[in-house]
Amino acid sequence: MQVQVTGQHLEITPALKQFIQGKLAKLEEMYPKVRTVAVVVAVEKYRHTAEIHFRADGVEMSAKKTTKDMYASIEEAIAALEQQAGKRKDRLHTSGALRRTAAKDKRRNARGAAFEAAKVREAVVAPKPRVVRVKSPAAKVLSVDAAVASLEASEKPFLMFREERGGAVQLLFRREDGTYGLSEA
Repeated sequence: MQVQVTGQHLEITPALKQFIQGKLAKLEEMYPKVRTVAVVVAVEKYRHTAEIHFRADGVEMSAKKTTKDMYASIEEAIAALEQQAGKRKDRLHTSGALRRTAAKDKRRNARGAAFEAAKVREAVVAPKPRVVRVKSPAAKVLSVDAAVASLEASEKPFLMFREERGGAVQLLFRREDGTYGLSEA
């Protein structure tokens, strides 16, 4: 791993450089193909700033922290990078797992949907209606007015009769709105 340490208004001591390299070891474990790490440490009055740019294969992260102590700034910046790296790894692993789980659920749901559709088709196909034959007397020969009077007098919902003129079979029935309907057969 190449570590480039630059100091602004500060001389980089071997102890500071060794401290930085030691702290970056954990990031190197997480990303073994680290290309470069650029560390910029700066001092402005009482503010000690550590800015770290981390580049590995397909990954670029950076963190900048400012405190009153240089070593604390470096530790906080490296901790921020470790947190970013951990989130990135978790997101990659989780999203892959979620994609695999979602694909399994989709296949399972497709099979389940086909099964449910077959059940629905079976349920929709109702058994044949049962026809009950009732013997009734032959249709009376009536006029339409006489049939209406006969239907009003009875409790039945309809009356079948033959018309006086022509002998066609007709059906007189009560409608929901209180009027009568006449159907010719």
